Parts: sequence; structure tokens; C-alpha cells
Amino acid sequence: MNRKLRIGRTAASMIKNIIIALIVAYSVGLFVYILLSAFKPLKEVMARAKLFPRNATLDNFISLFKATSSNKNFPRYLLNSMFVSICTALLTCTIGSLAAYGFSRHNYIGKKVMLNSMLFLYVFPTIILLVPLYKMFSLARITDNYLALIITYAGLTLPFCTWILVSFFDRVPPSLEEAAFVDGATPFQTFIRVLLPVATPGLVMVLAYSFITAWGEYTFASILIQSNINRTITQSLVDFTADQYIDWGLLLAGSVIVLVPVVAIFIPVSKNFIKGFTAGAVKE
Repeated sequence: MNRKLRIGRTAASMIKNIIIALIVAYSVGLFVYILLSAFKPLKEVMARAKLFPRNATLDNFISLFKATSSNKNFPRYLLNSMFVSICTALLTCTIGSLAAYGFSRHNYIGKKVMLNSMLFLYVFPTIILLVPLYKMFSLARITDNYLALIITYAGLTLPFCTWILVSFFDRVPPSLEEAAFVDGATPFQTFIRVLLPVATPGLVMVLAYSFITAWGEYTFASILIQSNINRTITQSLVDFTADQYIDWGLLLAGSVIVLVPVVAIFIPVSKNFIKGFTAGAVKE
């Protein structure tokens, strides 16, 4: 009986590993295809003959960055997205860390309910916020403004980031704070000099998560930003598509540029992501 059970567990583990390998291969394969196709001339892209380019060229990327007209200005859109994403990451990290500190170090009625309700918000699709946010920003006269995007993206990422940081602050022994108070430190100094350095993995994860979320978001940007000069990089990719023609060369090159910061940020901090998720999932 035990042997059959072990065989069954081994078979289930093998099936699970095969499924995971297929999913990873499919995801990586799509990225590799986009990356290689971005270096192909248009004729090779349309022919779809081979995976690797026969006559590799940088013309797609050169044409992309030369597009600086009033209707298409890819370098400006790149800077716009970078500005919005960095501001979103800093705002989320600042507010999230202060909120997480309050949840972690102070007890009050309804604390657990409030903390658990943060993740419950993600049950609902974020698209339902589109109309209320647009009306609110219209009344405040900040539509077609980076501030509207930064507030929206920070609101979307703050609940999860705060929940993650609470788990990191809970792991910091109160004795460290007590020792700092004995030495004459104020609560704010203790928060900055004692708690934040210990919770660095969580802060890194929050910064990376909020940056990536803001960098790749399209729906809210397409509604809240109307003028060409203020558009983000994800909006600019739509310029290369039309009803009867798609500029595949520029579209693929732009997609690669959009993916590069995501990969460049995620790979170095992937360990922090794992620590963050396990810290949030396992309570000691």
C-alpha cells in the first residue's frame, strides 16, 4: 500500500513538474520570439520563415527613437512612463511603510478586519474603478495629468504592498525599538533607523512591484491621459497598429523596450519577491 502511495505521489509530482516546465517554456518562448523578431527586417517578420533573423538589423529601434513628431514621440513617452512609475513606487513605498508600521505596532478595534479587507479588494476587477476615478479627477481638474496616474497606480498597489510590509515589521523584535527609545531616539527616528533597514527586502519588493505595475498598465492611462505629449509608453504601442496595417517592426521593437525594464528589475530582486510572498503567507 505504501509503495503504491509513493508511486502515486511520484507520478503526481512528475506531472506537476511537466506542466510547470511547459508553462515556463511557452512564456519564455514568446519573449524570445519577440526579442529575435525585433531585429528582423519587415520582410522576414512577415514571412515568418525562421526563428533567428537572417539579416539582423537595428533599423526598427533606430526608426523608433527617431519618431519625434507631434503625433509620435517614443522617447518622450518612455520618459513619461519612467517618471510616473518612479513616482508611483516612491509614493507607494512611503505610504505603505507608514501604514504597515501602524498596523504592526499598534492594537485597536477592527485591526484584523481592516488588514484582511485589503486583500479582499483584489477580488473585484479594477476596471469598475475607471468611471468613478475619471469623474473624481475631472471634478478636481487633474485629468490628462501625471498626478492622476500616480494616485491611481498607488491606490491599486498600496493594499497588497501594505499587507506584505506588515509581515516584515511583525518579524522585527520589539526589543530593538525599546533599546532605541532608551538611547533617546524618537518614534520617527526608530522607524527610520531601526525598522526600515531590517525590512529592506520588503521595501525592495514593494518598490519593484509598484514600479512594474505602473510601467505596464494601459487601461487607466488610455482614459486619464488624452494629449499626445503626456502619453505613456504602453499607449504609444497602439500607434503602430491600424485597421488595415500594422507596423510589425516598430511594434516588436517597442515591445522589447517595454519588457527590458521589467526583466532588468525583476531578476535582481527575484529573491526579495520570494521572501516577500513567504513572509506574507507564513506567520511566525
